[in-house]
Amino acid sequence: MKDYTLVDLEWTSWKNNYYGKFLEKEKRKKWQKKEIIQIGALKFDRNYKIKNSLETIVKPKINKKLSKHMTNLTSLSDEILEKKGIDFLKAFKKFKKFSKNTYVFSNGYDGKVLKKNLKYNKSKLKNVKVIDIKKIFEKKYSIPKKYLSSPIIKTFFGYKFNPKIAHNALSDCKSVILAMKKMNFDLKIIEKIVLHRKDEKN
Repeated sequence: MKDYTLVDLEWTSWKNNYYGKFLEKEKRKKWQKKEIIQIGALKFDRNYKIKNSLETIVKPKINKKLSKHMTNLTSLSDEILEKKGIDFLKAFKKFKKFSKNTYVFSNGYDGKVLKKNLKYNKSKLKNVKVIDIKKIFEKKYSIPKKYLSSPIIKTFFGYKFNPKIAHNALSDCKSVILAMKKMNFDLKIIEKIVLHRKDEKN
């Protein structure tokens, strides 16, 4: 029986890139790339027992200096990236190895951002297939839009919001897992999506 991997990414952003009532809209200048600066992931079984975790800091190569907005949001700094960060392709390979033979999913379009970063790095490596389950949270489990973001979703179930760890990739994964357990999320939904996509290709 396969395990599951929940992944969360942090990527470079600037003030006012995201706007709207729930920050659901986005606008970027051409030079404002979505470079991944942190990968967080949790591997767990069908009973939500955590088997392993991954936290990797990544050095951006296009916009090497973080915006003040990004530092305030994530608590990551240029100094931390320089000291602890690794090249994106190394980080991607670590994540790919970590998530191998699992059902991989995210609360958002993280899979698309991985694809963008492979393109930024002119890599021909095959992307990890990541299922976006945010709409399932909203439509099937009736999570209101204002609670859908990963750091906040746990607060819908009474957990306290901690701004000091919000937008840390691994902490955001933990927030999503707490919420999934509380809503009794049916993990078979993720399996069915994966199998359906395989059938479409055959």
